Amino acid sequence: MTEWTKYRGQWGGKIASGEEMWWTEPDYRLRRNAWARFWFGVDVRQHFLLRFWKRAGSAKPGTVIDYGCGSGGTTLNFAAVLGQAITGYDVFPTQLQIAREFSKHPELKDLNCRFELLGERGRIPVPDASVDVIFSLDVLGHVPHIPDTLQAFSTALKTGGSVVLFTESTYSPNDRSLAARMAAKGFDMADAVPEHISLFPREKLEQFFAEAGFEVVERYSSNVGHFIFFPKDYVLMFRRSQGAMSASIRKWRLFASFWNALSRIAPFYPWPFQVLRLGLTHLFGRQAYGTGYFYHLRKM
Repeated sequence: MTEWTKYRGQWGGKIASGEEMWWTEPDYRLRRNAWARFWFGVDVRQHFLLRFWKRAGSAKPGTVIDYGCGSGGTTLNFAAVLGQAITGYDVFPTQLQIAREFSKHPELKDLNCRFELLGERGRIPVPDASVDVIFSLDVLGHVPHIPDTLQAFSTALKTGGSVVLFTESTYSPNDRSLAARMAAKGFDMADAVPEHISLFPREKLEQFFAEAGFEVVERYSSNVGHFIFFPKDYVLMFRRSQGAMSASIRKWRLFASFWNALSRIAPFYPWPFQVLRLGLTHLFGRQAYGTGYFYHLRKM
């Protein structure tokens, strides 16, 4: 594994081979440490994906795949928490090699997770209508043509099968959040991620889902209280900006820097913020807008 450690922590960008690198690393404590599993489920992203996954029936034995698994850490973490084999698929061979190395760890090897290369145009190399659940995290915003990817999902899934995903998006016309208002003034956080090549508002995403034969079972915005929980994103956005700042923008820049520093000295940081974010997302996330959403889709 030593040869791969040079990529540790790399989230985006390309390596020498020209492949993208999205590094995730498994938490080897999850199978034997109940406290680690508890906090894994408190993280908002993991909480809602677990919620959808269990409601989809994937806590029972079945064929489950992770579409766009990257270096496999997320795949293996969910497999460890659920005690279920998951097959990860990706388009980048180096990431798959790393994932296979991770899966050989003594804490994980008996899960029998596999990592395989996707076919042309993102096709999943499995028999048609053979998959119970497709898990996909941070993928749709990176594919060249979302309808092709959704068609690949539909072809692989059994009727009634589920897609459990988190996807990036862009701002909806009715979004009045701080981030949307900043973007309208030329300060858009999405500009910092050039790999996002397919960003659409949720209304367009849900049109794609319907056209591919999926119904939306549940949806939650990932951006409830975004400024409160991610002031660093605003600090970095303002720091990268080359444009002129109005007086109101300068006030927000100052406030973001202040809150970013203050929040980090809160007792037991970041756990209280994670618990608060989870509660607020449950209360307001169904209707809230954002630049990312958790979805549970079902193939009709």
